[in-house]
Parts: sequence; structure tokens; C-alpha cells
Amino acid sequence: MRRLSVLAFLILLSINGFGQTTKQAKPFIYSASSDWQNVSLKPTASNPVNAPATPTRTQSGVTSSAVSPPSVVQTNLPTGAPVPTTQPSVPNAPVSRSGRTSSSNSSTFRPAFTGDFATNRNGWKAGIKGDYQYQIGLGRYSIRKRSNSTQQVAFSYVPLPTNINLNTADQFTIKIDVLADSGRVPNGGLLFGVKDSLNYNAFIINSEGDVAITQVVNGIAAGAYMPGDFFKPGIPVDRNRNRLTIRRKGYGLYFYVNEQEIRSSPYPFKTLAGNGIGMISSAYWTAFQKLSVTLGASGTDILPTYTSSARLPATPANVPTKTPEPTGSPSSVAEVPDVINTAPASFSESFANNQNRWLVGQKNGYEFTMSPGNYYIRKTALSTGNPAQSFIALPEALDLNKAKSFTITVDMVVPPGVQPDAGLLIGVKNSTTFCQFRLIGTDRVSIKSITNGNTFANYMPGKPTPPQVTVNRERNTLTVKKELNQLHFYINGKEVEDSPHVFRPFKGNGVGFVTASPTVKFQNLTVLTESE
Repeated sequence: MRRLSVLAFLILLSINGFGQTTKQAKPFIYSASSDWQNVSLKPTASNPVNAPATPTRTQSGVTSSAVSPPSVVQTNLPTGAPVPTTQPSVPNAPVSRSGRTSSSNSSTFRPAFTGDFATNRNGWKAGIKGDYQYQIGLGRYSIRKRSNSTQQVAFSYVPLPTNINLNTADQFTIKIDVLADSGRVPNGGLLFGVKDSLNYNAFIINSEGDVAITQVVNGIAAGAYMPGDFFKPGIPVDRNRNRLTIRRKGYGLYFYVNEQEIRSSPYPFKTLAGNGIGMISSAYWTAFQKLSVTLGASGTDILPTYTSSARLPATPANVPTKTPEPTGSPSSVAEVPDVINTAPASFSESFANNQNRWLVGQKNGYEFTMSPGNYYIRKTALSTGNPAQSFIALPEALDLNKAKSFTITVDMVVPPGVQPDAGLLIGVKNSTTFCQFRLIGTDRVSIKSITNGNTFANYMPGKPTPPQVTVNRERNTLTVKKELNQLHFYINGKEVEDSPHVFRPFKGNGVGFVTASPTVKFQNLTVLTESE
């Protein structure tokens, strides 16, 4: 009996062994955020689950530990193709994922800093600090005021990595989304170039939809450069959320709200005090999302390319020339008169570079700088009384005295809240001999002829007079024209009251600018002449 029981047990055991299929463990999938790659470990019969796999290096440079047995069906996908989500038709046949190229190996890789605010890995200010509470999580950095009577401003920043240097980068882009309670315009801004709480730059929007751009040095706003006064940006501002963007393009700093450039932009780039990035707010509640700092061009953004050029008159086509007089019959051939070339010559200055040798640097209480498309003149000492001058000589082909007519035009821009006090210099010989067309405030102009520092009582004496035309507070186009031996003066295409004046030959052939404003920039200088 015992022998029969043992025999039956052995028979049942053998049946179970042959009928049981090999049980496969479920694959483990490990994932991480940021630039890491998903790695799938596929256990097989030839490589037990608990056995260490032989490390191999994938195409993207990420180490994986998968071993492919002969029985594994592998589907090769092109780089960047989406991974299929449907189950393969072969039962229990794992499909391997194609390796993704690491961003660091891409030809378009640019060092970048992101603040996703999922965690506080970057070391932002958190918790209750002073009169504000700082909270990070769920992709948002929230700042809440704890006392409505506080005079403090919420201020949080972190240093950028050493490979992202805003001072040495020719191009960079900084972006952040600013959020507010439902139906309100966000009140907060972006800090950049931060050294500490007393030295930084900021781009701020307030609940009225105004913006301010400021540079703070030792706790004091930097006057005329970036004074920090709020002004209308000249573009639509949204409720609930606005994106602030700062771009450096060479020597210029450009400022945008929702990808539209504000009206005071650009500003010349000046060395930043530090290399920190952060947020600022004084509202009851403000939140920030999607902070990013990227070096290099943004999308189709490239460094502006401008040219400064002088164009000479073109030679007219099909111009008849003198025919040699036939021998013996001089009277039988009519002589063709000389054709005078009256094609216009022009000079254009877009301030892409200083090939025309404008004054740059500091002189007599002013600072002269150039950035792509702009020529800036600023007071370095507000007590400076004398106006600043900067001028160059025109090419010989553009002789203002010999021209039958000419037109000189320039755009003149002052920041919001600054009174215009600047203008054009023409016929310049030196700093004491020139003709001046100057806008003084929004209600007066001065047309002056000066020789050796002296004016003439009966010819362009320079007395400020009302222009009797509309003058804009910030941007104006000044034009001087010579027509029929008279000089005409225009603001924004309309001739001023104290115009025209009889043309008298200039003592020189230079053009330039004069200003007594705290800050002003000039753009798009052009000179067009037409010969007799």
C-alpha cells in the first residue's frame, strides 16, 4: 500500500512539472525626471531576475542593464519616433525602446536653467520670511503677504550656474509667467543680474497694467538709465497671467510682455552687478511659473544686422556721349550736350557698429554708448549744465552746400517721464560752429546758427518758440530740408512755426546731435542729397 502511494505521488508530480509553463516575472520600469532616460530591465530564462546583468552603453550614452536573449523580438525605431503603446502580436515578447539622443549631444544644445518649482532643488526662499510666506510645489512658486500694513517687498533669488553667465553671453533669453487671483492683473516681476538685495535689475508689472524697468545700485535706482518709474507699456496686458521676457541681443536689452515688445525697449546693455535670477512682489498674493534662462538665440531670434552706408549717385543708363566731329563737314553734325548726373546720393546710419566713429565713452558729464540700432547719450551728473554734442563728417559725395536740395532725418526717443531736450546738428565744422534744430520740452523749439560760439540776431538766433505742431512725449522724428534755397524744419512730418529760413552756406559738412536731457537715444539717421 505504501509503495502504491509513493508511485501515485511521483506520477502526479511529473504531470504537474510537464504541464506547467515557465512563469515570467513582470518587467521593472525605472524612470526619472529631467534629462534622464527610461530604462527597462527585461528578465529572461537565461538571465534570472536576481542575477546581475552585464552593463552595456546605449547610443545616447545612458548605461542600461538589459541582455537580449536569442528569443527576444526587437523592434528598431528611428531616433525620435514615438514608442508604440499597443501590445505586440507575439505573446510575451518584450519590445525594446529605441535610444533617445541626449540633449547635450545635440548641435542645438544651449546651457539652460529652469525653475519648474516642482521641488526646491534650486534653494529658493521658502517658509515664513519677514512679512511674506514663500511656498513651492505643484510647479508654482507662491508669495503671500502676511501683513497688509507692511512696507517690505518680497525678494527671492538664486545664483545661476557658472556655465550661464549673463555678462559674457552675447545673447540670452529669460522668461517667467506671473500669476494673480482671478480677474486681476498680476503684480510682480523678474529679477536678473542680482548680486544681493541692494544690487540688481528688475522688470516689474503692477496691478494697473503698468511696467517698470529698474537698475538698483547700493539700494538706489540708477537714475536716467533704468529709473524704475512705472509707465504704460503700449501693448495689451492680460488679467490672471502675463509672461515677462528679457532678451539680450549683443549690446541691447529687449523687454516683452506676452511676446510683444514694450515701447521703451530696447535699453543698452550694461555690466550686471551679479549673476543671480529671481522674483519680486509686493502684492497680497503672486505666483510664478515656468522660469527659464537660455543662452543663445531664441527660436528665430538672431543678432540684428544693420549697415551704415553712403550711396553715391548711380550712372544713368543709355546716356548719349559726344560724337567725334567728322573731317571736312563740322557744321553737318550737331553736338550732343553734356548730361548732368542729378541722381541722389544718400547716407544712412543705423548704429550697428561704430565704423563712422561717433563719440563713445564719457565726456563733460555725459556718457555716450551704442547698441544695435541705437545711439545713447546720458548725463552722468545731473548738475551738468552744458549740452552734450556728438557729430561726424559726411562723405565728400554728400556736400550739403553744393547740393541742390537735401533731406536730413533722425528719430529721437526719451524714456517715459523724461522731458525731451535734444535735436539735430547740421553743417557742423566744430563744437562752436554749426546749425541746430532742437526740441525743448514738448512746447518749444530752437533753430540756431552759431559761428565761433556766436549767434546772429537777424538769422536763426535760437530763441525758443512754440512749434505750433504736435510733439510727442517720447518719440519724435526731426527733419531738415533744403528746397529752393530755403531751409525747412519739421517735427513728425509737420513744418514748425519758425520755418523756413533762407539758406546760407554752412561752415562745415558734419551732422550730429545735441542734448541736455537726462537720457536720449537716436535712431535711423539718414541724409539724402540731390545735385544741381
